[in-house]
Amino acid sequence: METKLKTITGHYHSYVADQVLTHFQLNETIDYFDDQNRLNRIFLTGTGIVCGFQMTSSPDFSTLTITQGTGITTDGDLIKLKSEAKNEIDGESDNKQKVFDIDFPSIHYKSYRKFENDKAKYLPFLFSDTEMVEMWELLPAKDGAPESGESELKSFPNLKDQVVLLYLENYAKDASLCDEIDCSNKGREQIFNLRVLVVSQTTANFIIGKTESDKRDTLYKKYDLFEKYNTLEELGIKKVIPTFNSTAAINQIKQLFNTVVSDISFRNDLIKNLSVILTYSGYDAQRVEITNKINSLTSFDYSNTPVDIHYIYDLLKDVVATYKELKDLFIQIKSECRPPVGSFPKHLLLGLVQETKRYKNYRHQFYKSPVYDQNKTAKHFDSLVRRLSAILNNFQTVSDGIKITPSKSTGKLGCKSVPYYYKVDDNFLHAWDFEKSSLYNHQNHFSYHTASLINNDYIRTPLKYCTDDYDFYRIEGYLHKDIDEVKTFLNTKRIEYGLDFDYYILDITEDAADLKILFNTNYAFEHKAGVKKGGTLLILKSGTTFITDFSIDGKINPESELGFFTLSACIYPWISSLKYINNLCRSLNGTPSKIKATPTHYVLSVRKYTINGVNLVTSPVTIRIPLKELIVRRLHVVMETLNKQFPTGLLFDFIEEQKKLKIMKLEKDKYEFEIQDITQSWASPVYKFTENGIIKNNRIYRAAGITCSLINAHNPKVYQKIHSTYEPVNKDDDYGAFDGDWSRWESYKSQLVNHEIMKDMRRFTYTLEDFEQIPGQDPKKTAGLELREIARSLIAADAKMGSIYVGGDWTNGNWVNSRMFDYYRSNLKKTNDTVVLFINLRKKLHNEDRVSKYMIHIPGPITNTAAVAAVMSQYATKAEFYYQLPSQGNFIKIY
Repeated sequence: METKLKTITGHYHSYVADQVLTHFQLNETIDYFDDQNRLNRIFLTGTGIVCGFQMTSSPDFSTLTITQGTGITTDGDLIKLKSEAKNEIDGESDNKQKVFDIDFPSIHYKSYRKFENDKAKYLPFLFSDTEMVEMWELLPAKDGAPESGESELKSFPNLKDQVVLLYLENYAKDASLCDEIDCSNKGREQIFNLRVLVVSQTTANFIIGKTESDKRDTLYKKYDLFEKYNTLEELGIKKVIPTFNSTAAINQIKQLFNTVVSDISFRNDLIKNLSVILTYSGYDAQRVEITNKINSLTSFDYSNTPVDIHYIYDLLKDVVATYKELKDLFIQIKSECRPPVGSFPKHLLLGLVQETKRYKNYRHQFYKSPVYDQNKTAKHFDSLVRRLSAILNNFQTVSDGIKITPSKSTGKLGCKSVPYYYKVDDNFLHAWDFEKSSLYNHQNHFSYHTASLINNDYIRTPLKYCTDDYDFYRIEGYLHKDIDEVKTFLNTKRIEYGLDFDYYILDITEDAADLKILFNTNYAFEHKAGVKKGGTLLILKSGTTFITDFSIDGKINPESELGFFTLSACIYPWISSLKYINNLCRSLNGTPSKIKATPTHYVLSVRKYTINGVNLVTSPVTIRIPLKELIVRRLHVVMETLNKQFPTGLLFDFIEEQKKLKIMKLEKDKYEFEIQDITQSWASPVYKFTENGIIKNNRIYRAAGITCSLINAHNPKVYQKIHSTYEPVNKDDDYGAFDGDWSRWESYKSQLVNHEIMKDMRRFTYTLEDFEQIPGQDPKKTAGLELREIARSLIAADAKMGSIYVGGDWTNGNWVNSRMFDYYRSNLKKTNDTVVLFINLRKKLHNEDRVSKYMIHIPGPITNTAAVAAVMSQYATKAEFYYQLPSQGNFIKIY
């Protein structure tokens, strides 16, 4: 059977009056208009299943129902289900005209028979010139039992897994012979029978031609993308979340971005998914180029992390945004300018009898003509491929000064302003946003780079104008600029154009305390290369070098923050000795006394509590702590109870290593905190803690060197913020949440002795000479040299000063020196390395994330307090100073 459109009739003859028409002339005219009608359908409408032809079956598969529908084959046949109508008889002839009914909702099929394609040799159904694939024909329900050769449908083996198709059987029926009088029935009758056929999936694969070498149904195979589409992953860029501990150094901040950018697993997933889309869409050359660029832009050593790593991170976000748009269009492109005539010239696949998936296998879709969307979907897809190539090829960070550009915080990438980190030319702009490019407005974007934009004041200087539909400010170009210049620019532009955002420029070292407060109280900071309207921009720097920016929605009210206040901490002995606490707790396990009640609680009385003369208590407050909790959590539970009882007061902590109380306050605040242990007696001593020391029963008990300054009244909001920021957490010992950590800590300390970078150092120090081989805080100096420098400065300030000792981390093996810390930052990914494990656990247990400070103890008399305080201030970044020498612990004499 030849397809009608294999060749078409290109012209026909017109007729004149009284002309004797030949069969050639009549057939030529019919063929011409038939061909034009068919061409009109497939090239101006489309091919495939337009609608309907849905299948349902009864539970026992005894009935298969197919709804009425509309389809167009690639030979231009319009397919409808039809049923025979009553034959009509022409009034002037005995010839009967075959008529059919199409106005019905569905047809029920209840039987089947073997189908023999003996009337027409239809190529898609033939294995060879003589051998046809195995097929069965479905027959509509009718009264009575099945005829000879027919079987009930419920007997069809495994019907649910079979494929149903419509086949328009077309052949010419031989004409009947002429008699002596009449030869009017001489022409051959053209037969068009619509058959409903069932085939196996294997046979359906053959008809489609699913093997690569088979070119049968190229249209079906081109758009049979459901399985491929289902393999495409939902990709997203991991969020970079800054914390105080992760922003202590430039390399740490770079590593935040580098961890995402150089993630090999993510990179491979991105390339793999893009390759599926580009390869199956005919963009193999672009796939190779895009793959190479992604690899080159995201592959570098940790030690060579570029300064613009955060913009490479932004580039990756743009790549992923473009991938998502490509993924959405990948399954939507079903437009054919020239559908191949031989794909399904006389049949339509309807799908599996019982389909388990949302999409349908073995079913022709509708492959529309480009006239329906002016080929818009395909053009949009092509535009996205060009954008993907452009953003990867045009990535650069060349600054033309700091600028603020309105943009959008949400929506598709093309709707947003063109970022600073691209080289922008006309081709780039044309690929950026398909909608604008379709309207020939591709130069009408907002962008940091304006040279290629339309010469229009609104486009080139948009801050002067109302931009209500733009809710984001891109703030870019600051990387290599002067800090004062950036501050002046931001202040000026906010006032000049009424821009609604706040900003902070903070140094990661000088403003470390403020950063800690900022990050510990605002968790939603994120790098966006700008700030949303009404938000707060944070630009980080180190010295004169800008590093990156983060932003957060909403303003940070300075009154609700610590705001750049300076804090100080004092170390004291606690009022109850550990021996007393242990004996008190043991009473729970002993035999109860018959004379007096055994204590069940550790009971404290807070008799007075003032900050800057403001009373926090008007009468004594009793604190009761169950001894059962005291056994498990020791003095940590006492400090936690005090903090909860007085949320606007001082912040109490217990330092496990020193077995000491630490009180944190604003630097110049003055306070009095009187407390008494009344567990066993109301006559026990009363201790008063002040910023100058401890008084016991109105007599000086201990002194601590504290310098304070400037808040002149108690500010409850400020102290609430101190609690939320610095309140000790996770301080439990092995009995609590840190079960096993302390034993690991001791193990790591022992293992460090044999670590490669520790072999020339003594881990556990006993004499001052042990510090001579240990690098100090300054890598160019030894710890011993730095300790002697500090001691000499103290003696120079007060010649009558007694002995000076070093203790704490540097004498109990807990220290981290500059060499260890540099090694740690360069080997963060070595999760089995002892140095990395030790420093990570140190952060958890001791809340320390820098090189260890020296703990200097001065137990002797101080005669020149002011001069000694000046020395302490001079070395505040290297050492902490204490005016006492605890009775327990390892202390090494420096002087």
